Amino acid sequence: MTEGFSNYKTETKCVDGNWAVAHVAYRTNDCAYIFPITPSSPMGEEVDAWAAEHKKNLFGQELKVVELQSEAGAAGALHGALVLGALATTFTASQGLLLYIPNLYKIAGELLPTVIHVASRALAGEALSIYGDHSDTMLVRGCGLAMLSSFSVQEAHDMAAIAQVATLQSRVPFLHFMDGFRTSHEVNKITLISDEQLKVLLPYDKIEEHRRRSLSPMHPTQRGTAQGPDVFMQLVESSNTYYQAVDGIIEKAMADFAAVTGRTYHPYEYAYYGTTQPTVAIITMGSSVRVVDRALHYLKSEQACMIAIRMFRPWAAKKFVALIPPSVQRIAVLDRTREGGSQGEPLYLDVCTSLQTQNRHGIFVAGGRYGLGSKDFTPRMVHSVIQNMLRKDVHDIQHPFTVGITDDVTHLSLPLGRPLSTIGDEATQCVFYGFGSDGTVGANKEAIKMIGNYQEQTKVQAYFEYDAKKSSGWTVSHMRFSPGTEIDAPFRIEEGQGDYVACHNESYVQANKFDIVKFLKRRGTFFLNTTCASVADPKERLEALEALVCHKTLRKLALKNAKFYIMDAGRLASKYGLPGRINVICMCVFFRLSSVLPLEDAIALLKSSIRKTYSYKGEDIMQKNIDLLDTVVNDPESLLLVDIPKRWRAFEDAEQAFSKRHVALIDDEKARQFMQDIGDPVARLQGDAIPISKFLQNNLLGGVMIPGTSKYEKRNPNPSKKVPVWEPNNCTQCNQCVFICPHAAIRPFIVTRDEVTKAPHPETFQTLKATGVELQGKRYALQVSVLDCTGCNACVEACPEAPKALKMGPIEDLLTTGVENWDFAMKLPERGHLVEKSSVRGSQFQTPLMEFSGACSGCGETPYFKLLTQLFGQRMLVANATGCSTIWGGSFPSNPYTVNKETGRGPAWANSLFEDNAEFGLGMFSATQHRRARLVGYVQDFVHQMEISPPQNDLLSQLVALLHEWLEIRDEKSDRCTLLFDHMAPLFKSVLSQSPGADSKLSDLLQKIWSERDMFPKLSQWICGGDGWAYDIGFGGLDHVEAFEANDVNVLVVDTEMYSNTGGQQSKATPAGAAVKFAMGGKQQKKKSLGEMFMTYEHVYVASVALHNSAQVLQAFWEADQHQGPSIIIAYAPCIQQGVRPAGLNDMYDESKFAVESGYWPLYRFNPELTKQGQNPFVLDSKKLRKDVTAFLQRESRFINLRKRDPKVADALWEQVTADVNHRMDHLQQLAEGYKNFSHPSDAKIKVLFASETGTAARVARDFANACPDSATASALDDIDIDDDINGKVVVLFVSTCGQGAMPRNGRNFYHELCRRTEPLQAETKFLIFGLGDSSYYFYLKAARDIQDRLRALGATQLLDMGEGDDAAEDGMEAGLHDWLELVWPKLEIPPPSEVPHIQAVNATFSNRAILRPEEDWHVLEQYYHGVHHAVNATIISNDLMCRPDYNRDFRRLRLAKANTELENFQLGDALEIFPQNDPTLVSQFLHDYSPDFGENTVVQLHQAFGIHGEISLAALFTSILDLFGKPTKHFLQELATFAKTEQDKAILLDPMYLKKAAKQTGMTVADVLMQFQTANPALPALLGMIPPIKPRAYSIASTPHASHIELLVLIDTWWCEAGMKYGLTCNMLRKLHPSNTVWCRIHPGSMEPPSPQDPVVCAGIGSGLAPHMAFLRDRVRAAEAGEQVGPFSLYFGNRYRSDEYLYESELAEYARKHSEWFHLHVAFSRDDPHKKVYVQNLVGDTDDARLYLRDQPGLLYVCGNRQLPKPLQQALVKSFCRPNPEDESEVSKAIKAVKDLYLHGKAQQEVW
Repeated sequence: MTEGFSNYKTETKCVDGNWAVAHVAYRTNDCAYIFPITPSSPMGEEVDAWAAEHKKNLFGQELKVVELQSEAGAAGALHGALVLGALATTFTASQGLLLYIPNLYKIAGELLPTVIHVASRALAGEALSIYGDHSDTMLVRGCGLAMLSSFSVQEAHDMAAIAQVATLQSRVPFLHFMDGFRTSHEVNKITLISDEQLKVLLPYDKIEEHRRRSLSPMHPTQRGTAQGPDVFMQLVESSNTYYQAVDGIIEKAMADFAAVTGRTYHPYEYAYYGTTQPTVAIITMGSSVRVVDRALHYLKSEQACMIAIRMFRPWAAKKFVALIPPSVQRIAVLDRTREGGSQGEPLYLDVCTSLQTQNRHGIFVAGGRYGLGSKDFTPRMVHSVIQNMLRKDVHDIQHPFTVGITDDVTHLSLPLGRPLSTIGDEATQCVFYGFGSDGTVGANKEAIKMIGNYQEQTKVQAYFEYDAKKSSGWTVSHMRFSPGTEIDAPFRIEEGQGDYVACHNESYVQANKFDIVKFLKRRGTFFLNTTCASVADPKERLEALEALVCHKTLRKLALKNAKFYIMDAGRLASKYGLPGRINVICMCVFFRLSSVLPLEDAIALLKSSIRKTYSYKGEDIMQKNIDLLDTVVNDPESLLLVDIPKRWRAFEDAEQAFSKRHVALIDDEKARQFMQDIGDPVARLQGDAIPISKFLQNNLLGGVMIPGTSKYEKRNPNPSKKVPVWEPNNCTQCNQCVFICPHAAIRPFIVTRDEVTKAPHPETFQTLKATGVELQGKRYALQVSVLDCTGCNACVEACPEAPKALKMGPIEDLLTTGVENWDFAMKLPERGHLVEKSSVRGSQFQTPLMEFSGACSGCGETPYFKLLTQLFGQRMLVANATGCSTIWGGSFPSNPYTVNKETGRGPAWANSLFEDNAEFGLGMFSATQHRRARLVGYVQDFVHQMEISPPQNDLLSQLVALLHEWLEIRDEKSDRCTLLFDHMAPLFKSVLSQSPGADSKLSDLLQKIWSERDMFPKLSQWICGGDGWAYDIGFGGLDHVEAFEANDVNVLVVDTEMYSNTGGQQSKATPAGAAVKFAMGGKQQKKKSLGEMFMTYEHVYVASVALHNSAQVLQAFWEADQHQGPSIIIAYAPCIQQGVRPAGLNDMYDESKFAVESGYWPLYRFNPELTKQGQNPFVLDSKKLRKDVTAFLQRESRFINLRKRDPKVADALWEQVTADVNHRMDHLQQLAEGYKNFSHPSDAKIKVLFASETGTAARVARDFANACPDSATASALDDIDIDDDINGKVVVLFVSTCGQGAMPRNGRNFYHELCRRTEPLQAETKFLIFGLGDSSYYFYLKAARDIQDRLRALGATQLLDMGEGDDAAEDGMEAGLHDWLELVWPKLEIPPPSEVPHIQAVNATFSNRAILRPEEDWHVLEQYYHGVHHAVNATIISNDLMCRPDYNRDFRRLRLAKANTELENFQLGDALEIFPQNDPTLVSQFLHDYSPDFGENTVVQLHQAFGIHGEISLAALFTSILDLFGKPTKHFLQELATFAKTEQDKAILLDPMYLKKAAKQTGMTVADVLMQFQTANPALPALLGMIPPIKPRAYSIASTPHASHIELLVLIDTWWCEAGMKYGLTCNMLRKLHPSNTVWCRIHPGSMEPPSPQDPVVCAGIGSGLAPHMAFLRDRVRAAEAGEQVGPFSLYFGNRYRSDEYLYESELAEYARKHSEWFHLHVAFSRDDPHKKVYVQNLVGDTDDARLYLRDQPGLLYVCGNRQLPKPLQQALVKSFCRPNPEDESEVSKAIKAVKDLYLHGKAQQEVW
């Protein structure tokens, strides 16, 4: 070491601590074993990137970088490499370091030289903290490693080299640590150690010795033996001499380093800036050393000195004590960790022990804690420590103490004085407030490097703070610049010290959200990016500023004499086609205002940076940024100086808009207290000042967090400033937009008309008539939480309608009305229970119990979690692995998991660690099982005792009955157990509050049951996490949990294909070809097939899902929860780290869709339950590669960047990816289709295809494919190829229609290809098609007809007319399906399937009771009608004939009472559904004749059958519930045949002609069949499952909601058979009703949206179809007579004979006479003139009303009649629209389009039967 340091050429560079360490580690090692963990991950990322760039280390090789599955794996690999003689290193922190511990003992025990670099970080205890302190490093101090601490970025660089030398010299492994974030992420200008310097320093002889000691068969040895107690201790002690030599070796290494570099270090450093002798010493290590040093220097303290600890292990007590001046009488030891229950923290104990062993008595030592979790440690805190130690009486010294917090509980904290300005005036200090993802931090990092590298002598420092809100949170950048003086200040810029403060998001200055200007010094510069700058008039601009910025901030600016500048950076960026990209603009403003560089030089540097940064995005983007830069520099109007008026100095802290926007929403005192004490201060960045008592008062001890706090934040996290705007006329209420929303910011609400009128802004609180019988009388509203929406555009993308029902609009337009309407909607009653949540639409009516998370805008993870809470949230336990989902889902104090506001229940969520989540969840599940088993035992004992001694107390009897019911259903996976407990709870409280009575044992037992009440619900256990957990670190535990069938847990893996939370490092989920961190050279290995691995267990439910296919996601979630055993759902989650182009996560929905269509992400479900049913358990939900996978790869930066860096490698890997995708798809298709006896699926003779939106068509198609022996499986139309799968083949299609006649989304691409095709199909191409839809809609079966017509046009042969599955038919879609299938099998020349569909037996048993009281039956029926069907029991007021009694048609007017029932809520256009009942006499006769076991009084126990749980008589069951006298179906006969005792009976029942003949001859009923084949005699459960339930019949309502009753116009239908005339069940009941009789009924929302009185209306109806038109007309008459303005109303009514069937004749005539100015009546009676039949459509076509009111005015058309009416009526409309030029072809063409537009835009509505 003879050469001086001045002989080496060195370089200065602006870097952070991680880079500084990695730069040395890369050059001095052979191998690095890494795993991502914050904040050490960048070290691994840097060495991986350098290896990908083929940089060489000092040994002429690239560093071998290996990522392991966990830190434990990295430690093991490190150990293995060292044993083999390699120079190896690793980087880690926190929990990761703890996983190293077993191997650290091994490495130390084997004296293997290595340096482990640690960015020291807090450990997860009561909560997770990713921030820095010394908790982790202190825990490994006993492992046998030497430990060196770095105080700064420069030292981190230097200590990495010194540690490397010392470990090689000593053979003792080293742990080199720096403060996480504070040092690891601080950017500073350092002097780099050159390769030449390192070569001089490294002991190559020791390296050679290390290599010679390696394990090798050339000189074999054995390591790692097992030793007995006789020798173990001696061998442990044998390494003492090596450890004793370490401190000397370190000192020599430091001396050698000083000789080579000129930078001097010692194991312990002494600092004193006084002139006498110190009496107080402060002892500390890490970055706090620099803080203490600068504080002492500033204070020039005579009393205090400092001893800095650089070498923590080995601890050289003699050398340490020797540094303590003899004058020191008191010592303060600062530890950056806490060891609960100990006598003191580690450094304190070492100091005390050293003083004792070195005989330095009489010194008082006080231990103190500081800086936990990166709590800022500042010079004024040092001053407080000194003041504490200088107290006159030693007994007054606070010991132990804390500094930096307010401890008002144990009173350990030291008071703080005013900030100390230890930075010289020559330094420029700047603070920037940014918005996550706005580029502020990235721009500042670039700026700091520009400035630091601009001139050699310029010194810089930067530190960045981030909110946990991912890309939508706040960021604060602290930057310092000095022309020549070193900046040694590892703490934030303090109050009043900032020369330049910039706020890049104007919402931060609203309502004093953040105290932005507290950092600004007097006469400093303040810059605000605000839309106010775009206001042209100076006076108005100032007024806008005063309205926007809180007055407290304005007053401070005035009092500080600040220079205040404003600019609308967002407007400028949008002007140049770069919306939201404000970073370049704001950086330019900084250089323009701060003068840290000459502006010309700064602009030149910025342009160079722009070319470097944006060149890969294209010349256009690069030039736009340069032009934008020139504008900011040269346009004086772009940056405006605000002339601060004097009046601002006197501004009061007045409350402004939104200042209480979150507090006003809080209606819970507990939440209010929390937000006031904790949430609000943290949100305002004032959390440091919260005293400990506030946390205890809010019951937060132990890391407990109250639910649902995120909804109070209202952060407006929307950089795009756009929110979705609803267009109701285009909306079909499908709720797809709600499903996809990542932040639950758009929601549907079920509201009443009265509620709409009470909305704060009813004119913008738009609603539609809610569809679905369960929502009768309700309105559908879609509302957006403007202050929570992130503007991601996902909802717009997901909307399936054309034109779309959503579009993005400016947020400013909705800030007032939208916010208030949302708040109003949130206070409305919960109504999700009205809708079944098993459909996509229904699930989204359930209030999400995960809302407004801190996830990125457009996050692909959160919609899955949100859906989970909507389905299972009130009975859900969640074990969540550390990762993104814990940061956006559990970052204090924002908790997005909330509760149902009515029940107080919600998801119970917990996070343990990263690596153990599966085991953590299993522990939760097993504990639940055990506790629930205890509860079951208690309940069984109690119920048994009550059966022995029946209770006399009525309340107790009710409780026992409920407990008995709970025992029967306790294992049912639903909300029933929870709802049952809701009924029990008040009974428990009442019974327990009473005197225990004589039997105290029973009371004790009841108390035990109550103590376990949390176990009454059937809990759904979910284990959730990302791919890093599931594929890598947690895979072992996950595999163990899934391996055992008894583990009834559900696993959700949100797969972003990388470690998203730590910055985007590769995992085994990362696909080949992706250039991500830790694989910057492109990942070589293909993605791990996690789903297929778990399928091998065969008992695990496995699904692979993607968001764009919402129905498949929902189905997978339901199936997983219902599966008895473990499940795993792997969910594709587009992520910001993937670099989706061009619009980022604004394309989240399309990205998901593209991934599936290209085969990159397959959709499938493996359901073991199907195996039990003899079916293939594997269902492939995406079968065709519709897009090239390379086109998908070109959408994402992670793939594109590799191609830019290394095209050859990228091309090879992309080819591999394509091959892998094709191979996987072939394999999955074989799994899905190969279970039938085909050598290949393509050999199947018949192809079954579907286009399905809600899943019904898909289900029907799959059932058909399973039943058809010549087909493989059913495929979505978009998954097949026309030439490969249709051309020349026999095809069976099942097609539904959605929206306004739209093709389902999984059939649209196919149909477009079919339309583009011009080449005819082969002559052998044949097809059958079955359409599904609702005949009440104009577009009924349109999609199926479109495909049918196109196939015909291309030459395909249609074997049968289209089958029609009509949801509006009396028997639903199934009736049409069965009729069609009877014709299909012969056409296909295939025998009908012999197997009968599985009989769904009803859970029913005969009761021991002989008879029930009538009121008991009534109670059960009430439960059935009201609870299950939402029906009410209405009283008949009158039942009047409307024709003469002897007339052959029976029209009736029924009036029903509606007062005080739900019938009061009906709307115009609604129908009334009536539940008919069988004739009790006939029922009694049947029961008597059918079986000796049956009788009208026979009692059966139903166990959740028909929605009933309880006892009911057979008479009530067969009279009111079962359609005993309905028409039997073929399916019913097939089921009954399975019970036939003779082959003859079986043959008759299976004869397809039997049913037709019997129906024709006798009108056979279900009862007739059962009586004819009594020998079949199914058991009761099977019989009840075979007989279909009675269905209600809908009748249009003729009265208005204002009437005191409901009026129906009914035609009593009859039908004929050879045995005579027959009545339908409902009509037969209605014709016999008398006043005071009652019927069960419910409102069925009509398909018609009623008109307002002002709308022009044309109504057309025939027969009883007049009813809704009468309601519309009567309502308009009411409005006219009330003096309201009314529009024209034209009514066309038709029937057969005027004399007998002119319904409401006198009423209509009176209206026509009295209101002729607006009411026009047209009637047609088709049979009055035997020579010419005139129908309603003839009148429409021959008159002008339709043209005047529907074409020339924005009128509404309503049609009501049988299904033969709509088509001729539409033709008549065309004729009317063409008048008076019906022959003009152009007019006809326009008229056809106009008619279609009426229906397309919701202006025409029809109701048909």
